[in-house]
Amino acid sequence: MRLAAALSLVLVALLVPSAARADSKAAQSMQLVAGGSGMAGLSAPDGRGVDVALIDSGVVPVGGLAQPGRVVYGPDFSSERNDRDLRNLDTFGHGTHLAGLIAGRDPLTGFAGVAPGARVVSLKIAGADGSTDLARVLGALDWVRRNHDRDGYNIRVVNLSLGVVAEDYRSDVLAWAVEQLWNEGIVVVAAAGNNGVFARTLDMPADDPFVIAAGASDTLKTANPFDDRVADFSSRGRWRAPDLVAPGSSVVSLRVPGSTLDTEFSSARVDGKFFRGSGTSQAAAITSGLVARLLSARPWLNPDQAKAVLTRSAVDLPDPRSADGFGRIDLRRALAMPTPDADDVAQRFAPAVLDVDKLRRELEESDDLGPGAQWSGRRWSGRRWSGRRWSGAKWTDSDD
Repeated sequence: MRLAAALSLVLVALLVPSAARADSKAAQSMQLVAGGSGMAGLSAPDGRGVDVALIDSGVVPVGGLAQPGRVVYGPDFSSERNDRDLRNLDTFGHGTHLAGLIAGRDPLTGFAGVAPGARVVSLKIAGADGSTDLARVLGALDWVRRNHDRDGYNIRVVNLSLGVVAEDYRSDVLAWAVEQLWNEGIVVVAAAGNNGVFARTLDMPADDPFVIAAGASDTLKTANPFDDRVADFSSRGRWRAPDLVAPGSSVVSLRVPGSTLDTEFSSARVDGKFFRGSGTSQAAAITSGLVARLLSARPWLNPDQAKAVLTRSAVDLPDPRSADGFGRIDLRRALAMPTPDADDVAQRFAPAVLDVDKLRRELEESDDLGPGAQWSGRRWSGRRWSGRRWSGAKWTDSDD
């Protein structure tokens, strides 16, 4: 009877498409991410108890984000906030993709983000064209500062997969704002930018040395990380390098049907429910999820300690320090590392100083009458999708 039952199960598996088979490309991407971030084979900690604030284009609760409590919504700061049908929802397609990478979990398809036990707190700052401005970003950051430990929130991580080119972080308004969160005990993860080998600096706020600046690694489509290298598009820094790199090439996550990105880059669709993207946006989201897992295991870590554990346990890649910083992120090694003394790893960089006059000028340049060009959707870190120009000729539509 047992043999007959087993044969029946095999027959059913052959005749009925399984979720795993239907979503094989997503599963393959998950394996590459796991291998390239040192989390292969690790089930715990999964990020439980940690909230990750995602300041982006909103989130649509599709697939792995549909379970109750998987995503909670803070205020909508975008131009669509007054439309009840669009409020908080992702009409651009960027935020949902990253939310899936951070904390997606879908029992039906088996898709999961890197921290499936964590919760995403979505703060929408951009509408369908991906545009935002400084006032919206600052508003979202200030909301996190004031509410991170109120009303049931436990926001320990903020993901900023956006950036602008700036000069000196010490006089930059955005750098000042993220440092306020860091001082409140919140780890800020920022995308390094997608300007490649021609970059002179990282995008702001990643260029602020206090935060965790995430560059992108290329897994070269192998789950074994021995051949990983820094992705060609990942920004380098002459004075301030990325702190570490995480998988960011050809990463599959959740799709928002009918969104701007979904419509513009239809060739990036994967198995109907997923979408493939490449950039330091994805690398930052994966890093944010791994930070959540680390903090789930060691909730007493302050941001400086969390950053020290991750950078000291990173695996150096055969790339210049300006490209990979301390190297490839590795969760297994991080969890095995003892907690460093807080005083020993305290960051003593010169802090950013708020220039009120400069803030006033920048806000006047990016008000509701016309978002500043520096915050255009085309400047989002991670605006690289299948169908658009990838890193050289390495990734093409035929790879999807």
